[in-house]
Amino acid sequence: MNELIGALQEVSVQLLPFLGVVVLIFLILILRRVYLLLADVGITVLKVNSVMDKVNSSLDEFKAPLSTISRLSHSIDLVHTATESAVKGAVRVVSENYEWIKDTAVSAVNKVKTKKTPQKGETENE
Repeated sequence: MNELIGALQEVSVQLLPFLGVVVLIFLILILRRVYLLLADVGITVLKVNSVMDKVNSSLDEFKAPLSTISRLSHSIDLVHTATESAVKGAVRVVSENYEWIKDTAVSAVNKVKTKKTPQKGETENE
């Protein structure tokens, strides 16, 4: 048993530097990949910043038309409110004065009918 442990110790002593080199190579490869990834992230961030600047400039161009549309919308709301109030007022006035309006309309129709009917002794050709 002591001979086995001694043999394993000799093999370990010989393999340890080799395994250390392999681990260092893997560590260097991993660090290189991390470095390349961080470089790509930096380039991507620069591209995103340029895109965001373009988007901001496009949004600045839309501010004027959007404010015009907003003002137009408020104007339309004001016209709608005024029209609604006018129609409600007209309906209220007509409903409050319905009898007077009806009597006036009936009398006007009667006057027109009496003017159109020929009187006795008159002919239609005269």
